[in-house]
Amino acid sequence: MRVSKEYQIAFMMAAAAFFTLVGYEFIRSPATVLFKNTWGAENLPLVMSAMPVVVFGGVALYGWILSHLGPRRTLLVTSLGSSCFIVACYFGLLTGSKMVTPILFLIKELYIVLLIEQYWSYINSSLTPTTAKKVNGPITGIAGLGGVVGGSVGSLIVGPLGTEAMVLAAALMLIPAAIVSNLTYRLHGEPEAPDTSDESISHHMGWQMFRSNPTLVCLLAIVLSSQVIAAVLDFKFNELLSVEFAGATDMETAFQLRFWGFLNLASIGLQFVIAPLLLSFIALRLVHLMLPLIHFSAIIFAIIEPSVFSVGLAFFLFKAFDYSIFRAAKEILYIPLEFDARYRAKEVIDVFGYRTGKGGSSVLIALAQRAGVIMGNYYLYIAFFMAAIWLTLVFPLTRQKSG
Repeated sequence: MRVSKEYQIAFMMAAAAFFTLVGYEFIRSPATVLFKNTWGAENLPLVMSAMPVVVFGGVALYGWILSHLGPRRTLLVTSLGSSCFIVACYFGLLTGSKMVTPILFLIKELYIVLLIEQYWSYINSSLTPTTAKKVNGPITGIAGLGGVVGGSVGSLIVGPLGTEAMVLAAALMLIPAAIVSNLTYRLHGEPEAPDTSDESISHHMGWQMFRSNPTLVCLLAIVLSSQVIAAVLDFKFNELLSVEFAGATDMETAFQLRFWGFLNLASIGLQFVIAPLLLSFIALRLVHLMLPLIHFSAIIFAIIEPSVFSVGLAFFLFKAFDYSIFRAAKEILYIPLEFDARYRAKEVIDVFGYRTGKGGSSVLIALAQRAGVIMGNYYLYIAFFMAAIWLTLVFPLTRQKSG
């Protein structure tokens, strides 16, 4: 009966993530293209530099809501609230406001991780490590199908509907996601949470957990370094695409939608087949070590022969593994931890850490650009250096998790 309940929770939360990721594919490329057309690709690091502040505020608000409403209602409020905010951005686009594009770019970076990590917080609170090794890959696979559907459908409808209309479609997809995730909580209950309604904002966010838990510290450091890799590969890829598709907005949007659609399709094979096999038959430490080594190889290829193909391949591989094997392996580390680690510290790591890795590096890149440094020449070397840091951090992270 216990195992049956675990599988039900896993499937239902994966279904909620499916709808959320369909919507995210509808908004990801349009938000990026609209920003680049308004402010230029060279200003992507500048807008990303605001990400740490935006995400810190988002995680702090999430922690406060969690303390007062509990996990179920917090997920419901943040899901529907995100939908309403995106709708407001859509109407702002219709007015021709230039300031809407950076706001939309930032909110799409925040809402997706905030919601996805809440799904995983509940999954990690409900599954045993044994079950997680079997189903974490398929969970990401079902969710990843949403990315495939969103990318495929989006590339077909963006032409007749236009780039701006995709934003509204993204907001609408959050409604079924909210319904399914709320139903999961209703059917299977909420994990018991300590009363923290009167605690400080730092406690709401779970910062106190990092002082006593080295696993959380290592996870945060790995996430930060890995997301610097994601940021610089993203910047380099978009820089090359802006040259390739100069003056062709809808063509670039369609290309990016196809790119993300194929990426999510590749991830499905990793999620449904490779991840369960690796986690079941190979030591967790070896799985974690394998990932930065793969990225080393792809980044070296891009450094030797920089092009849309080679940089796109490095970015493609990073995202494919990030969405599948890294996600599945990382989530297992949260399962034995207490509620605040799973619901609060996890949001700091996987929401604030993920976006701050991008945003913090963007601050430095933007400052260097203002000083006259052509940062595009150094993106790939930064990625290589951060992959080395990631590899080093795996050893203390998995010191007691080698089985």
